[in-house]
Amino acid sequence: MRALYVSHNGMLENLGQAQVLPYLRGLARRGVDFDLLSFELPTAERPSIDALAESLRADGIRWTPLRRARDPQLRTKVLESSRGVLRAFVTALRRRPDVVHGRSYLPTAIADLVSSVVPKARLVFDCRGMLGDEYVDAGYWTPDRLEYRLIKRYERRAFQRAEGIVVLTETLRGIARERGWVGPRSTIEAIPCCVDTGRFHFDERGRREVRDELGVADRLVIVYSGSLGGWYLEEELARFAGLVKRATERRIAMLVLTHQDSDALRSGLGREGLTPDEIVVRRVAPADMPRFLSAGDLALSFIKSCFSKLGSSPTKVAEYLACGLPVVLNGDVGDQADLAREQDACVVVSSFSPADLAEAARRALPLAERPIGARVTAGREVAERRFGLESIGVARYERLYRAVVAGP
Repeated sequence: MRALYVSHNGMLENLGQAQVLPYLRGLARRGVDFDLLSFELPTAERPSIDALAESLRADGIRWTPLRRARDPQLRTKVLESSRGVLRAFVTALRRRPDVVHGRSYLPTAIADLVSSVVPKARLVFDCRGMLGDEYVDAGYWTPDRLEYRLIKRYERRAFQRAEGIVVLTETLRGIARERGWVGPRSTIEAIPCCVDTGRFHFDERGRREVRDELGVADRLVIVYSGSLGGWYLEEELARFAGLVKRATERRIAMLVLTHQDSDALRSGLGREGLTPDEIVVRRVAPADMPRFLSAGDLALSFIKSCFSKLGSSPTKVAEYLACGLPVVLNGDVGDQADLAREQDACVVVSSFSPADLAEAARRALPLAERPIGARVTAGREVAERRFGLESIGVARYERLYRAVVAGP
């Protein structure tokens, strides 16, 4: 089976490293012959590109990296994507893929054009989330904006046109079916953001080294990783950390792993009673993330409740669990309400009211203070069963590919 995979995210970025390449490598091991087209940031240097290209060739993946700007505006992304159309056509006409796979909306538009021309090529729309609604819910757009209307129009076409559709949650799959979004020839799979448990695992030595380096060796360490602002709830993160500090006799530290401005979160933590030496912020390279997660005792993921987030599967949750961290998270995002069943590894809050957050802190502390071995075992069992890269992610992608190639 041959496939052309198009991604607007770069393979040298965190997302490409964690949420594209592991799936492609897994599918390649299962017999899928890949051509990969991606758009890399200007910071991607030639030695890194050459090294990754060589590694991918060894895995049976031919990679064509193009360039993109750090401009989030839709018109810039459309212009960049138009430049990729010719490269995609050349590759597809030479290789004649059975599957043309677009990761998110603009790459799917490229894949749509290619699959319309190449005989017998099947289109896979990898939705990832409701893109237009995400921009609205984050406050960047309003529903009457032209960009929103254009994206929603193409979204309707993609759901109807594609032979294969990927969404991140069973919740969104149910909505798509109930509302008649899915075309009569379409197969739809729910594939959450999975984690490579071989790469993300508890690192005992790394834990000691990082905690010594950060000066938190004797503390209960609360971890938050990823983006800040927008729909990531910094005020609620700060309130929860303050509750934990007041509920435990141990000294605490809030370890924030982000590449974004953390001033608002620092201020919120200060208002909740955390002192400057209890707040540690670091920019961490992807390769070091498992070591830094292993340094924690408890992890948080608080995200704004809104329509678009019914289709979200936060990558950080799977990574936390794989590294043995109990997780506190809100249940009105994607399928996370179902994690309430995992009481040895997860605490699910039903709201961010003072009473519900206080109850969550009360339930989370015993999980964080358990012997490390028991905590790691519980977290990894949930990670592998619900978010395992091979058993869930790669297996479901392979099932989808084979279904769309086989046809109705």
